[in-house]
Amino acid sequence: MNVIRQIKTVLWGFVGLGRRKDMADIPLRGNPLVLILVAFVLLLIFIGTLAVIANSVATFA
Repeated sequence: MNVIRQIKTVLWGFVGLGRRKDMADIPLRGNPLVLILVAFVLLLIFIGTLAVIANSVATFA
């Protein structure tokens, strides 16, 4: 299991871009639970970043 490959797969899924060949290979890349876990962690990081930015903008405003 290559964690970097899992992260790239999830990020491409978030963006919605990718080649058909790469999308067809997703089931072969590893455990789907790992993809779900990586997606959840990346989503939490994204939401946390947005919350920090919104908080800092509200503080300076």
